[in-house]
Amino acid sequence: MVEQNTDVAIIEVSSQATKLNRVTGCDFDVGIFTNLSEDHISPKEHPDMEDYFNCKLQLLKMAKCGVINNDDEKVKTIKELLPNKTIKTFGIDNLSDIQADANDVIITDSSIDFTIHYHHKKEKIEAAIPGKFSVYNALGAITATSYFDVTADEIRESLKDLKVLGRSELVPNKLGLTIMIDYAHTPSSLESILTAVNNYAKGRVICAWGVGGDRDATKRPIMGEISGRLADFTVLMSDQVRTEDPLKILKEIETGIIPTGKPYKIIVDRTEGIRYAISIANPR
Repeated sequence: MVEQNTDVAIIEVSSQATKLNRVTGCDFDVGIFTNLSEDHISPKEHPDMEDYFNCKLQLLKMAKCGVINNDDEKVKTIKELLPNKTIKTFGIDNLSDIQADANDVIITDSSIDFTIHYHHKKEKIEAAIPGKFSVYNALGAITATSYFDVTADEIRESLKDLKVLGRSELVPNKLGLTIMIDYAHTPSSLESILTAVNNYAKGRVICAWGVGGDRDATKRPIMGEISGRLADFTVLMSDQVRTEDPLKILKEIETGIIPTGKPYKIIVDRTEGIRYAISIANPR
């Protein structure tokens, strides 16, 4: 980066990175705290949500300025926890420094459109990653740029054709199916992507997924309930099982699906699970 005369670097700092001192000594100008959800709670990661939150909070303590999601009940308390830190907020539902108009958020299968007030002007923003979570991610990035000399036109141009592999990624195919890949691995992210899909899906929603082994087991039935409630059909299949029995993981998810009464199928082999999900899908 030095050899390439890089002026700006943007990196994701995980809770493990701060806990294990991987970013100690880094001089951050702005730290962004997007949200806090049920994740990384296990004997090998964080013992509880409070430890998880405090480790994520370290990034803002290290940064000169902060950006926080004012719609997240836990995250919005950071302004009180760090009263001497310059912190800007973003949100949709709560009054924030950078706020999207809740009545003017449009989500399709390929994009999001929303309106914000930026430098005292109403600006229309479009991004190519669908889902309400994408609105929040875009708002976080926009709020960070407000610390610098970035124009609304530059923001629009940057977000317009933005693509992130594995995030609401539509898969071209010859079957006439709408196939989407998403990296949803927490209850909140699974609920967010399925809610977004249900807003525009014209046919059945088939959700094929699994969770990693040796990680927070308490979220498994919670995510099972979400998939059962929001999807028309669920296919449970293996993810990164690590040292756990793959069928045991899927059975723990199953306990959350059963009470919803929705149809589902367990297929331990991931390849076969994907193949089955595609076989029962119909073009729309």
